[in-house]
Amino acid sequence: MYIDTHAHLNYPEIIQDIDEILERAQNAGIECIIVPATNYRSSLDIIELVQKHDMLYGAIGIHPTELHDFHENHLYELGKLAKSDKVVAIGEIGLDYYWKPYDKEKEQYVLKAQIQIAKSNNLPVILHNRESSGDLMKIIVEEYQKEKFPGQFHSFSGDTGMARECLKMNFYISFTGNITYKPNEKTETAIEALKEIPINNLLLETDSPFLPPVPHRGKQNEPAYITYTAEKIAELKGITGEELGKAATMNAKKLYKL
Repeated sequence: MYIDTHAHLNYPEIIQDIDEILERAQNAGIECIIVPATNYRSSLDIIELVQKHDMLYGAIGIHPTELHDFHENHLYELGKLAKSDKVVAIGEIGLDYYWKPYDKEKEQYVLKAQIQIAKSNNLPVILHNRESSGDLMKIIVEEYQKEKFPGQFHSFSGDTGMARECLKMNFYISFTGNITYKPNEKTETAIEALKEIPINNLLLETDSPFLPPVPHRGKQNEPAYITYTAEKIAELKGITGEELGKAATMNAKKLYKL
């Protein structure tokens, strides 16, 4: 059995076919799926969505590229939503210095505030990172030293050194379908980082509807395709798919208290 720890099933292009998508996921051996929010509005939608489907769990939070309509009271409201049934994490949160224009100071403020919400509610965080590894790690290390907290670096884009720093704090790390793509600078960096990560710190995800694995590249991604990513990761780790699936599922259940 697998657990897809990151799938945006609330997106319009997916939710219109949600029943069929979840059926295919179950047929592929997926036990449950975590659906992360990207802003306050989607946090509300996800809480409603996960109540309708037994196999779904939610994460609430504000993504760094979704700060255009951010209001300070959203943080207060997220604190209340964090107590909702089937909310298992604060996420997707983090830093993103790729999409311009961006406001580093604002992104960092909102990230730190949401880490505090996670700590206050004894919830893990789901971390996004794009072109921001240095600042992100600085914040995570500082916050961890103040008070330890668990979490997942999703769609890992750091190098081997960053992976080692994450492991020192016993964070979990996951890779998306791009680990199956033909080698380029980014995939080679990801593969080298993967080699450093024990299976006890690995999670599986699709990041649906983005980054579909080969042989579905160019199509809309969905949770059922997690098997292709898992097979590639198992191959790179020199273990069987069954070993990886069992370990990653246990890791997800431990982190998210599923």
